[in-house]
Amino acid sequence: MKNPARITALVLLAAVVAIASALAGSGASFGVTSSLDGKTVLPERSRWVVHPGIPSSSIREVDYVVDGKVRWVEHHAPYYFGGDHNGASQGYLITSWLSPGRHVFASRVLSTDGKVGTDVVTARVLSAPQPPTALAGTWTRAVTKSDQAKSSAAFGAADGKVPPAGVWRLVFDSFGAWELDPLGTGLATDYDVAGDVLHAYAPIYMGSCSAKGSCGVTRFGHRIGDGVDCTAAGPFGSYRWSVSGAQLTLTAIHEPCGQRQAIWEGTWTHVG
Repeated sequence: MKNPARITALVLLAAVVAIASALAGSGASFGVTSSLDGKTVLPERSRWVVHPGIPSSSIREVDYVVDGKVRWVEHHAPYYFGGDHNGASQGYLITSWLSPGRHVFASRVLSTDGKVGTDVVTARVLSAPQPPTALAGTWTRAVTKSDQAKSSAAFGAADGKVPPAGVWRLVFDSFGAWELDPLGTGLATDYDVAGDVLHAYAPIYMGSCSAKGSCGVTRFGHRIGDGVDCTAAGPFGSYRWSVSGAQLTLTAIHEPCGQRQAIWEGTWTHVG
């Protein structure tokens, strides 16, 4: 009788070899390390930082590849998965969107002279927790001008970076909290719940990237990743939540991200 565990291990090994070979291409290689090296199990939220073996002036781009698909692209040091503002906002690898089990995480560095360096890590991802039954599902409310006024100047409110007014939807599931704006775009935010406190963390990046480096995913008819919030690093906030009938009330406890507060804080109606 065949051993399923052995078969799975062999298939995974073959996948690692294939991905590493595909990433390497035909150019000469150089050394690359990453913050995932040595890890066999990944927490739901961690940093994925790539350390190329060549100067940043010689780097064209750094690709973050999960199970053979490019999920993030960086062009400027320091090289954080999900980072923005040239590393000023250090993003996170959040694994809630991945199925439980082993996955292949490859860091690919492309040099300006056509060389390629890779670092490949195989690690297990755990199951993401389900939200409380009362919180799960789709909620809707209208974001108004008074809500917009909560937006933080530190995150661009003075320059017009505020959530658009209009009807929003907020979806809580095991992937994250999905902010669906009136423009057909949105964000997915990592969160957890402890009693009546909801902790909001940072955006979740899960989409495939185009040749131009734009990364996103379409869910609920919205382009996730193109919405307005604060930064790739969050910042982290917390809310008191309560449900009465079909009404969800979210009240900010600690929220440095005024743009997220403008969206989340208020009374929502359950629609599915």
